[in-house]
Amino acid sequence: MGRTCRGICEMHKAGPAPNKIRYEIGQKRCTFCGIFLAIDDPRCICCKAVLRTKPRSKKK
Repeated sequence: MGRTCRGICEMHKAGPAPNKIRYEIGQKRCTFCGIFLAIDDPRCICCKAVLRTKPRSKKK
């Protein structure tokens, strides 16, 4: 059974923030749904994918 975005994540969508500090203020990104969430769970409440808590790369 594959993952499916059911739209539940839209209710928990994180507010606007500068991209550089999104992870620092506790926002997490669901790579499947493509949005930042403001929740404490390590998984997306919508599709159950593991949320990204760190940026993919750091600027040197």
